[in-house]
Amino acid sequence: MRRFEGRTVIVTGAAQGMGQEFSRRFAEEGAYVVAVDINGEGLEETRAKGPAGAIEPLVMDVSDPAAVQAGVGGVAERRGRIHVLVNAAAIAPMVGILDITAEQWQRVIDINLNGYFYMSQAAARNMVEHDGGAIINISSCNSFIVESPYADYNAAKGGVNLLTQSMAFELAHLGVRCVAVAPGMTMTPMMDFTNDVQTYRGYMEKIPMRRPALPRDQANVVLFLASDDAAYVTGITIRVDGGIMQGFWADPRMAPPAPGPGE
Repeated sequence: MRRFEGRTVIVTGAAQGMGQEFSRRFAEEGAYVVAVDINGEGLEETRAKGPAGAIEPLVMDVSDPAAVQAGVGGVAERRGRIHVLVNAAAIAPMVGILDITAEQWQRVIDINLNGYFYMSQAAARNMVEHDGGAIINISSCNSFIVESPYADYNAAKGGVNLLTQSMAFELAHLGVRCVAVAPGMTMTPMMDFTNDVQTYRGYMEKIPMRRPALPRDQANVVLFLASDDAAYVTGITIRVDGGIMQGFWADPRMAPPAPGPGE
């Protein structure tokens, strides 16, 4: 399928993990992808993984509103219309709530929430001028439940869900759809516990499907939501989590065994 033939897609957090996979998949389906990250070396790797000439690296800090205005404005000047924005940039330092410094807290909020707003506002202004578009925000299951020690990350992702709803409500009549995707444990550099058997099995015990998601599992949903097939979907957060939010085993003896890495 080439659902995005001739369309311009911006993906943030594109130097690795899910953002890199989103960029590659959109490009393979015909999109011209502007891959955004502060990691220029990683962006070159992303470009190399896509079809020739289909991915344009853009080194940019999404937490800098002036840089975002200039960067998104430059894309609009070169491409005319922005059809899709995927906000996937995120950091998740493991710091206990009693030890998080003001600077650390601010950095997480700036990237994981403020950056989504800056990018969305800039892209939406272009979309409104060109008969609409789609904004997909990568949230997290941590926006629904607490995982510790990630208080700053949890708070930011909770904000992403309500930002998504607010944008969807205000922009729907202008042709702009806004949807959030909340991944569960996904095998990216941020969540690679394959060398820590105890931690890995601890996660697997919570997932009814007894496996982590792969970036392609998240990409399958993101591309659907960005496509015309989801033209009547807006304002919701979809969990892609293998069932982790469904419940827990009251009797551990009934629980299926949790696999180790590679099993």
